[in-house]
This record gives sequence, C-alpha cells and structure tokens, in this order.
Amino acid sequence: MNKKLSLVIVILAALALVNSAMALAPMGTPTAGLKTGQFRTGFDYFIGQEDIEADYGGSYGSDIYKDVQSNLFAANIGYGVCDDWEVFVRLGAADASFDEYKYESTTYDWEVGGDYGFLIGLGTKVTFLKQENLNWGALFQIHWWNSEDSSSGSYEGEGTVYWTEKLELDIYEIQVAVGPTWKVNEALSIYGGPFFQFIGGDADYCYTEDGVPVDTDSGDLKEESCFGGYVGAQWDLDPSRSVYAEFQFTGDALGFGTGIGWKF
Repeated sequence: MNKKLSLVIVILAALALVNSAMALAPMGTPTAGLKTGQFRTGFDYFIGQEDIEADYGGSYGSDIYKDVQSNLFAANIGYGVCDDWEVFVRLGAADASFDEYKYESTTYDWEVGGDYGFLIGLGTKVTFLKQENLNWGALFQIHWWNSEDSSSGSYEGEGTVYWTEKLELDIYEIQVAVGPTWKVNEALSIYGGPFFQFIGGDADYCYTEDGVPVDTDSGDLKEESCFGGYVGAQWDLDPSRSVYAEFQFTGDALGFGTGIGWKF
C-alpha cells in the first residue's frame, strides 16, 4: 500500500480510537465520483460520539445526553446522473447508547445501551469546479434511524413492586459539506472541508410500576454543535474498486468512518 495512504489511515484511526470516536454518518468525497449511468455498490461503517439535547418543554426543561455513542453499518448504492452529479442511498442499521445525562448543572449516571434499529439514508454529490488534480464539490445527505433500551426490576414496598423503564430515540440527521478533492496521484486522493449538521427527532421515556405508567415524557432532539470539519483519504485499488477512511469533528462530536465501493 502507498506509504502516504498508510500514514493518513493510521493517523485517522488513532484519533478516532483515542477519542472513543460522532458526526453521525460517513460522507466520503464532497465531489461526485461516478460517470453518467454508472452504478456503485459498497459498504460503510461509522463510529461516533456526541452530546445530544432532548427538550421536554414545560417546567421540566432539557436533558443533555452526554457522549452519545453510535455505530452505523450500511450498504451504499450510488448512481451517476451525469459526470458531475451522483445520487445515493444507504440501507443498514445503527444504535445509540450513553452512560450519563445532564439536567441543569448536575450530571447523573444513567446507562442506556440502545439496540440496533433500521437506518435509511439519501444523498447527493455535485462537482461544481474542476481544476488540474483538484476538484471542488458539495454534498447533501440525510439519515433516519431509531434505537431503544429498556430495563426492569423490583423493590419491596407494600408487597413486591415490579417496575420497567424504557427510552426510545427516533433520530434524523442532515449534513451539508463543501470542499475539495485533491488527486495526489493516480490512486490516492485527499478530501475534506467544512460541514453543517442538523439533528432532530424524538426521545420518548416511560416508567411503569406493576404495568401502570408512573412517569412519561416526550422530548425533541437537537444537536449541541452545528458546524464542523472533516478530512479523509480515498485509495483506488483498481479502476472499479476503492476504499476510504475519514475523520469528522464538531465542538461536541467526533467520528471515524471507513468503507469500500465497487463501480460498474
């Protein structure tokens, strides 16, 4: 493997692992990579971490779920509308888990290990400026998924009381990125740039005792940081196959993604 690519991938992987690595979804190059009528199939993986706010409204206010960690696995299918414009869809699964939440100025322990829920994503890339070995483009993508966790137990009151607790997160995220793709040589490209992200969705909480709801809340989810940046490297193994690795960050989020794709 090219030494430059090896160095880039090692650095990105180290950063991700050191920080527990979430901007929530991989982006790849901000420029289109398919010719007119060309298809791409591939597989993406992403691990990330960030703070997410849940606004419950009224007198209760907002919780901040601290260091929400997520894993995303997805198949990626792309199509070249024309040489400078591609569209794609992702289908897969993602989870969301955290160990703490913050209410007002106090941080509480609360271990939530969300299970994997179905994920769907849609996106598009456009190349709007071509230069020698340096192309500029823009990317838009949106993803939806859900994750939930529940626990149960009992305590002694006037007899044995059986309780259950459940939290369900329905999440969507929009990312918009603009930046260059620099072709270092015939096989290696470096890409990145600034991006904007918007997170929305719902958090539904329910606590029951002996099957009777005691405490239920529903809140609106949103991100703690809107703006960030990313950098990545793509290596063309041959004219039809390529692999990539990238690192994303905002003020409250870190993430690492990698994947492989086939063009035909």
